[in-house]
Amino acid sequence: MVEKWSAVILAGGIGSRLNPLTAKICKPMVPLCNRPMVDYAIDHLRYAGIKKIIIVVKHFGNELRDQINSTWTKEVCEKLGIEILIPKVNSMGTADAVRKVAEEITSENFVVSMADIVTNLPMTKFMEYHLNKKAQATVSMKRIEEMATKYGNTLLDDNGKIIRFLEKPSSQEIYLSALTIRTVETLPIINTGIYCFNRDILDLIKETTFMDFGKEIFPYLLEHQYRLYGFVDDYYWLDVGNPTTYLWSNWDILRLYGWPITPPGKQEEKFKWFLEKPPSHLKYGENVCIGENNTFGKDNYIKSLTSIGSNCTLEDNVIMDKSVIWDGVKIGNNVRIEQSVIANNCVIGENCVIKSCTIGPNSTIHPKNTINSKILNADSIL
Repeated sequence: MVEKWSAVILAGGIGSRLNPLTAKICKPMVPLCNRPMVDYAIDHLRYAGIKKIIIVVKHFGNELRDQINSTWTKEVCEKLGIEILIPKVNSMGTADAVRKVAEEITSENFVVSMADIVTNLPMTKFMEYHLNKKAQATVSMKRIEEMATKYGNTLLDDNGKIIRFLEKPSSQEIYLSALTIRTVETLPIINTGIYCFNRDILDLIKETTFMDFGKEIFPYLLEHQYRLYGFVDDYYWLDVGNPTTYLWSNWDILRLYGWPITPPGKQEEKFKWFLEKPPSHLKYGENVCIGENNTFGKDNYIKSLTSIGSNCTLEDNVIMDKSVIWDGVKIGNNVRIEQSVIANNCVIGENCVIKSCTIGPNSTIHPKNTINSKILNADSIL
């Protein structure tokens, strides 16, 4: 079955809501537990047996293309038995991105995935559902208990066919729709952003000027009675849309909520991943990952749910808890960092306390600063 499939990853997101973390890189390049987000999307597809993966880039496109090619080299792809293509196209929307790479999609059915969500959606089960329903389009979906009005909701009939979309509805709209069509217990159901398509839809995309799946393609399919289905299952899914959910996504990966997606490196101990074995004097808790070429001083304590990148320097008596540190960060003596994100090449002076902060790349925090609940832009000096 899987040989009949290919996939398109939409990796053009600018990530404006993730600023300042996306000040100098695009959203798919943002690291989650020391791996760029796009790598998790690639793994998700190849674990399902998909051999041909087409990636559409846009913002910081050359940098993202170089990053992908440096990790997923020809040799690596041949060893894994996969093919990764990154065509040079300029797309104007999600559907337009697929239109621009249509000639590369040679399979009868294909998946469209996103490079900026974290999920362990059961992909093979999703693909089999699409085939069993003889669907022309199938949307990945999930029931949620909270924040239903934040997302677009979907109504399904008893066979899983989509019969109505509610675009960020009010609670009252959700309730009334449930009363008239289905039971309240089945709602809300949200679109989680991964799709299966038959070539019929590829032909439709090529023949129209539709730019977006959610706003144009799916309403058109519904109106013209295409075989449009929703796949609803219980799986992990998180929209990495802002610095807070970004921090949560790192914690979740460290807790293996996204299994089989895991942090890079060797798992030396349970819930501890290291690209190289840390020095014996370093104290660390559970659910941590640490990169390579780092320098650790005396009496450092890396507490739980913390990710440290590579080429970092931590002086003496540094304590980190539930935080994410990117590459090339320098941290002075007697520093406390809690529930914060510190991007590439920042310098944190000695005797600083940083709590619930997001610090953009290339920033400098002078000694003896205490900052709480702040977002500092790239190149900030405090």
